[in-house]
Amino acid sequence: MEPRVAVTGVGVVSGLGAGLDVLLSALREGHEPEDDLLDVQVDLEQYRETPKTYMDRCSDLALAACWLAVRDAELSRQGPERPGCDSERLGVSLGTAFGTLDSMLNMTGRVQQKGLRLGSPMIFTHAFMNTPAALIAIEYDLQGPNMTHALGDASAAAALAYALTMMRAARADLMLVGGAETLAEPLVTAMDEYGFESALGEGAAILVLETAEHAAARGAQPMAELTGASCLAPCAGRAGEAALIAAGAPRARVIDAGSVCGHAFGASVALSAAACVGLLAEGAGEPLAALSADRSGAAIFEEWRV
Repeated sequence: MEPRVAVTGVGVVSGLGAGLDVLLSALREGHEPEDDLLDVQVDLEQYRETPKTYMDRCSDLALAACWLAVRDAELSRQGPERPGCDSERLGVSLGTAFGTLDSMLNMTGRVQQKGLRLGSPMIFTHAFMNTPAALIAIEYDLQGPNMTHALGDASAAAALAYALTMMRAARADLMLVGGAETLAEPLVTAMDEYGFESALGEGAAILVLETAEHAAARGAQPMAELTGASCLAPCAGRAGEAALIAAGAPRARVIDAGSVCGHAFGASVALSAAACVGLLAEGAGEPLAALSADRSGAAIFEEWRV
């Protein structure tokens, strides 16, 4: 029998502020994104476990969301507060459409203009798409499954689906899962040139996923259960509906965080998923589906039942 997968903690950082309550309040009030860019303006240094000499903003956002999620789930920095914890069964799955774009271009620009010998070794290690997930694994001693997903708006949905697969296959007991996206200057410029109509936003959302057995062993209180996850192509139509049905929630109510905190590409589904968990924890009875701003990805939730 496949293990049930619970959500035991949530961390959210967005242009609305830090914390899940801020996002839920904006949804209730029908907040609409302004025409201006919705960048994160909180001091990210206060959400770091350890001091850092250099941080790409995408990694910084992801680690800040992890800091909040880990504390929400009442976990210690080096894994669950439980004797005999096996770090090889703790993992991370992160979605991002553009990743550490600023550091990538910083590094390549230095090399192109000054030559390979004058490239920065420090920036180099922060210039990869999977750097945020790697830093999360190092920070929290997660030696199990580690995957970065770059599928545009569906990136975080892919991250959720991967984590669910790993945990149902008994490859992991606990994973930090979600998405992160930053308003890198080249991205903003490109979106403006191509006439992108949606309000751009940045942010990160991380869910702590645990098997029900693992959560019960450490006395954690589940907020919701992840019953299925699927990635839908844009304009999927009936094929998309079939995927939702296969994921287990054919009549789920859609929650779209992009409607309040702006289009955050790889973080869109993660922000919506965080909102779903928050609403379910408050007592929403019907299944909820988290979709990206253009509905190209989906993660399905339903109420946790003992």
